[in-house]
Amino acid sequence: MPALKTSAARFLAGLAASALFAPVICAAAQVKVNDEAPLDLQSPPGFTYINGGTSATLSVATTGFMACANITADPGAMLTNINMVPQHGQWRFPGAVDLRGVGYGSGTLAVGRNTLGTIVSALTCHASGAEGEILEPLSDGLMQSGFDSKMVEQFTNLVNWVPGQGFTWSNPDWTQVPTDPCTPSVSQPARAAEDVSCGAAVGALPAAAGASVRAPTIWTATDSVNFYYVVRIDARWGLPTGGIQDTGPVLPDTTRQPQTQSATEYKLVEAYSRGVVGVGGGYLGDTGQWCVLGSLPTTLNGSVCNGAPTSGTLNGPFVSAYGANFPIVVGAPPSASRLSFYVAFIRPIVGAPPPVDEPAVEVSMLIDPTVGSVGGDRFKGDDVAFGFLPVSQGFPWMHGGQ
Repeated sequence: MPALKTSAARFLAGLAASALFAPVICAAAQVKVNDEAPLDLQSPPGFTYINGGTSATLSVATTGFMACANITADPGAMLTNINMVPQHGQWRFPGAVDLRGVGYGSGTLAVGRNTLGTIVSALTCHASGAEGEILEPLSDGLMQSGFDSKMVEQFTNLVNWVPGQGFTWSNPDWTQVPTDPCTPSVSQPARAAEDVSCGAAVGALPAAAGASVRAPTIWTATDSVNFYYVVRIDARWGLPTGGIQDTGPVLPDTTRQPQTQSATEYKLVEAYSRGVVGVGGGYLGDTGQWCVLGSLPTTLNGSVCNGAPTSGTLNGPFVSAYGANFPIVVGAPPSASRLSFYVAFIRPIVGAPPPVDEPAVEVSMLIDPTVGSVGGDRFKGDDVAFGFLPVSQGFPWMHGGQ
């Protein structure tokens, strides 16, 4: 039995019953990681644990979407012999390790906090409901009123903003919505102050004269051979200063960034409806291309990455990291205080498209759990964005379908 942590090892050892490579299936009702809202588990299979002697895999099948990664300044301190793999239908998500504080009771598989209530793991996740619902927009647990329609409630959860007089989320004018989710102002105030750190992954569409407008979903396009999508990424340390340094693009540095007490790392994590040529499954293939852009392109096609300052190839889900592509670190000097850029992806189409009201791709921003536990990234609603077929209006609640 691989070592995990005493309490977790006992729990998983009981599941595995010491049988090497023997899968154990448990029909739990929910899974909860750190301070994320619990997600309902798809039953069957619920969650499965396969013990391979020197390593093991914990697969968690949820009705919603759970993007996970590891963030730590000391990778050598992680427990790497148990891999957690989120599952959602035919989707492919990146795996993660360093499972600590694992417990199971009252139908809930809980991962993250130890018996003292402290998060000591490098594991961090973002959970969304089956229709992309933001279940807990604020990390301190403050909830919305239950009297709003789902459309109004979820758009309020998605955008950290206090709308002006006359604006309504039941018929939103997206040209009025702030394009920069991490830089509020007097004229565009935030609903929740993020004075420690802010991270966001949001949709954007091109507008006149090279400008952009906020969108509820990721901009996508297709030529029946490839699927193209581009998302806006923002990160900031501390409060905005209110000067010119709070405007314009700031691209991530591909070199190793300093890890200090006055800085935090984010992970940009991508997932997709996965298919395999000749086998079937989902919509998109594992290979492709990614690139960083300083501004939103005016058109989205096969030339989107031409001349990009940073680019690379895809082989599975994208996870930002030093050495693989680029790190996302913001903090006090010598770190950058803010980053603002776009990331474009190109993946081959290998299977049938998803239904028009179901997403094909997801992009999330995940914060270092130690910073998140002390108020970093307080507003979590803008940490995830979904991309659909170009003809789609998004999830049904996004266009009054519920």
